[in-house]
Amino acid sequence: MLTYSSGIPNCEGTTGIQVYQTPSSVNDFINKYCSGKPEFKPGAAFSYTNNDYIILGRIIEEITGKPFTENLKDYILKPLGMENTGLLYNKTVVPGLANTYNIDDSTGVFYNDDPMYIENYYSAGAMYSTVEDLLKFDQGIFTNKLLNKSTVDLMLTPYPELYQVAYGFWVYEPVFGTQKIKVANRQGSIWGANANWLHLIDANKTIIVLSNTNATNLPEFTEQLVLIATGQKPTVLR
Repeated sequence: MLTYSSGIPNCEGTTGIQVYQTPSSVNDFINKYCSGKPEFKPGAAFSYTNNDYIILGRIIEEITGKPFTENLKDYILKPLGMENTGLLYNKTVVPGLANTYNIDDSTGVFYNDDPMYIENYYSAGAMYSTVEDLLKFDQGIFTNKLLNKSTVDLMLTPYPELYQVAYGFWVYEPVFGTQKIKVANRQGSIWGANANWLHLIDANKTIIVLSNTNATNLPEFTEQLVLIATGQKPTVLR
């Protein structure tokens, strides 16, 4: 599940966002959308789905005997001082939370994201945060505040046969400008909410870019910031 290779059919099926537009408990969502006959032998192929991490969140609750949100607070948010991060719920007002928008490519006009029950994403992505808090999380991992070095090393070990995915990251060595740099990368998007987190492993430098629209190419923007961070000239100037 950590490497998106469980074989469990994609919870979104052919309907996409529709599975997030009806309120559902975690157990009901798993029973309805994250079950069924495996599509392939576990570990045999890579298939990105939210259901793997939704099930993992539920497993954490079963093991610890307490809600996923309490585990987040006790083991990550409080120890790292991440005061502007948490799980999202449709009825909860989060001060300062940005609205999210999509852009119509044909007209260039922005429009609001379709309504959804964000909590249906659960442990696969139903969270809010800030760049500052995400940097605290980054350093909590890469300076061994949350996990010991051997565990972090295991977490950053990629599986070449599964598109270089590791545990929660993709770990690979792309060329930025003239330099080949080993990175841990995590991207994510839920309609207009988009994020790109790139950690330069050997240099312990981090690039975090958040956007509340889908109108910006975040990987391209991130690449320009990496060039600057490594003493190179950006290739796109505006």
